[in-house]
Amino acid sequence: MRWKKGELLKVTGLYLLIVPFLNVLNATGYVSSQLQGHFGASSVEFMYMSLVPVFSLVAGLPLAIELAKIFPLKSMMLSIIIISIILNTCSAYAPDILWFTICRSLLAFFTIFGIVAAIIPIVFSYNPTLNMAIMYGIVQFIIQGSSNLYKFFGAQFSTIYDWRTSLLLLNINFFLCILLTFVFIRKDVVLGKQPFRFDFKGWLILILFLIPLLYLAAEGQNREWFSDSKIAFGVALFLTVTGGYILYAQHSANPVFNLKVFKHKNVVLGSLFFFLIGLANGTGSVIMGYMAGLLGFNELYIARTHLYIFVGLVISVPVCTYMMYHKIYLSVAAILGFLAFSLYHLLMFFRFYPGIGEQDFVLPFILKGIGIGFLYVLSALYISENVPKPLSTSRMMSGVLARIVFATLIGGSVLSTFISNTIIHHKTGISQQLTPLNEVAAQKHQNTKNYYLSKGLKPAAADKMADNPLQSEMAEPATLLTYKDIYLVMAGLNFIPILLVLFLGIGRRPLARIDVEPIPI
Repeated sequence: MRWKKGELLKVTGLYLLIVPFLNVLNATGYVSSQLQGHFGASSVEFMYMSLVPVFSLVAGLPLAIELAKIFPLKSMMLSIIIISIILNTCSAYAPDILWFTICRSLLAFFTIFGIVAAIIPIVFSYNPTLNMAIMYGIVQFIIQGSSNLYKFFGAQFSTIYDWRTSLLLLNINFFLCILLTFVFIRKDVVLGKQPFRFDFKGWLILILFLIPLLYLAAEGQNREWFSDSKIAFGVALFLTVTGGYILYAQHSANPVFNLKVFKHKNVVLGSLFFFLIGLANGTGSVIMGYMAGLLGFNELYIARTHLYIFVGLVISVPVCTYMMYHKIYLSVAAILGFLAFSLYHLLMFFRFYPGIGEQDFVLPFILKGIGIGFLYVLSALYISENVPKPLSTSRMMSGVLARIVFATLIGGSVLSTFISNTIIHHKTGISQQLTPLNEVAAQKHQNTKNYYLSKGLKPAAADKMADNPLQSEMAEPATLLTYKDIYLVMAGLNFIPILLVLFLGIGRRPLARIDVEPIPI
C-alpha cells in the first residue's frame, strides 16, 4: 500500500501544526534572567513561576486528553489557537508575577488540546506500510528538535525589544496554525465515539499527589531539605497521598492512572529508562550556569552554542528510527545512546576551566544530541510495547512522571543543593592552603588589610575586609571543581546501563507490537 496523492502533504501539515503547542514554555528558555529581573522575583518566586506551568501541564494531561475527544476537531483546534493567542499575549503584558504564572499555566493546559487535535488525525491517516517506529521517530524529532530551535529563536527575538518579543514569536506561529487548520483539517467531526467518562476523584488525588512535589522542587534547596520541618511534612504528605491513591486505584473500575499498567514489564523498565534519561539530560543546567556565571556568555551566545545539540539530533533520530524499523535489537540503540551521554559528560569534565570558547562545546553537544536522539526514541517505543489502548494514558503518565517530575524537576532541585554544598566543601579545602607559608596570599591579605587600616578601620574590621577578596577568588575554582565532580560521576553512571545491557542480556530482541497513540508529551 502506497501513500495516496496529497496524503504525505496532509500528514506533514498536521505535524507542523503540533510544533507551536509543544513549545509554549520553550520560547523563553534562554531569557529567564530577563523575566526574573523584570518582575523583581526572588529565587523561590522564580522557581514557582517556572515550575507551576509545568505541573499544570502534567496535572491537566489526563483530563485534556479525554475532553478533547468530545469536541468537533476543527472547531476545537481553531478555538484553542485563539485561546492560546489571548493567553500568550496576556502573559506578555501581565502586571505582576502572579498573573504571569496564571496565564502561562492556563496556556500550558490548553495546548494539550491542540496537540491531541493534530496527532489523532495523523494516527487515523496512518499508512500501514510504515510501522510505529517511523511515526514515533518523527514525533520525537519534532519534540526535541523544535525545542532547541524555539529556544534559539526566542533568544534572537528578545534582542528586538525584550523577553516579550520572545513570547510574541509564538503568536506568529499560532496565526500560521489557523491557516494550517483550514488547509489540513477539513472535517469538523468529534474524535471520540464513546460517551465522556472521567475519573474526577482520581484526578483530584493526582493533583494532591503533585502539590507536595511542586513544593519540594521549588523550596527544597532553600530550606535545606530534611533539616526543615515543612519539607519533612511535604514528604510525609506525598507518601500519604501515594498510599491513598494506591488503595483508591485498586477499588476503582477505571482510575485516571491505572496501576495495572505496571504489570507490563516494559512499562516498569521504560519508566526507569525515562528517569535515567532525565537525570542524564538534567545536567544541562550546570552548563547553563557555567556559561552565564563563569564564562560570561550572553543569551544569544548560549543559544547559538546549544544549537550543536540539534546537529546531534539530526544524526541520531533518523539512525535510531531506521534501526527500529529494520528490527535491529533494542540493546544496540540503548548502548549507543548511553555511550554518547557518557562521552558527553566525560568530555565536558575536561572542559571546565576559564576562558574556553564556543568551539570547545561543539563535540560534547553533538554527542549529547546523539544520546538524546537514541534514548528518547527508544524509550518512547519500548514503554509502549504491547500496552492495550485502555492503558495508553496511564502508560504515558508513567513516563511523564518519571522523566519530567522526578528526574528533571525534583532531581534538578537536589542537584542544585548538591552543587551549593560541594562548592562550600571545595572552598574549605582551598582555604586551608591560605597559610602564612603561602607568601602570595599572605602578601595580598596584608596589602588589603593595610589599605583598610589607612581608611580608619579597626584592625579586626580591616582583617575581615581583607578576607573578602581571597574568598571571592576561591569561589571560581571551587565551582569548577564541583562541576567536574558532577560530570565525572554522571559519566560513570551513564556507563552502568551499558554494562547491565551487555551482561544481563536486556533488550536482545527487536521492537514488539505497539497499539497506543503516540501523544507527544
